[in-house]
Amino acid sequence: MTEMTGVEVETQGAIATVRFDRGGKANALDYAMIDSLEAAATELSRNPDVSVVVLAGTPSIFAAGVDLKDARLWNPEGGDVARHLSMNAGVRMSNAWRRLPQIVIAALEGPAIGGGAILALCADFRVVSEEAYLRFPEVRLGMTLGWGGLPLLTERVGAGRAKRILCCDETIGADEALALGLADRKVPAGTAFEAARSWAASIAESPAMSLRMTKSAIDAHARRNWAEGAEGDQFLLAKLLAESGSTG
Repeated sequence: MTEMTGVEVETQGAIATVRFDRGGKANALDYAMIDSLEAAATELSRNPDVSVVVLAGTPSIFAAGVDLKDARLWNPEGGDVARHLSMNAGVRMSNAWRRLPQIVIAALEGPAIGGGAILALCADFRVVSEEAYLRFPEVRLGMTLGWGGLPLLTERVGAGRAKRILCCDETIGADEALALGLADRKVPAGTAFEAARSWAASIAESPAMSLRMTKSAIDAHARRNWAEGAEGDQFLLAKLLAESGSTG
């Protein structure tokens, strides 16, 4: 078992489980947690014995967005390049999870908001409890949906629904998430992790190489993130505009 700041990785046979817990603050993603989650994904990507990864937050909450009070994410005293690097921490984390060669199942209990919801979308499958919900409040906060979330959301729900979800700041409950394709299975409250673990065991019965090759081939065809190169710049620009007080 490997422990990082707020992140625990445990491997049993062909299945790895990753649980992240800040110990409070609605499990919002701060710089340390983002860095640890990236490190966990990077470590797992190099493990030839793991076929399926289960990702979960706490027993009651996946992740309530990004910790906007963590100055390390903004690096306000740094230069332009240093600030750009800090603000791209989330992009690096989500890319690491999105590009894992193994099948990834996210187990969602409670809210998955903003950056937490994007992290969930980076998984191949999502098991949601009946009390789980997703929300993407970025537009209301004066930002575009970053971290690769925009194409991931659009890929699953279509352009029209993606615009509605983002521009109307909709809260998507478990039933709607299942209907829209944002979730793959709905289970009773408190059972998402065990359900995901059971599903992972079933998937892991397939040959590891065929799982990896199938995921790689599908992702290569489906995921062409046209916005990826500009997302960090957009995030920085939005923050600079907010700091300057500009509303135009």
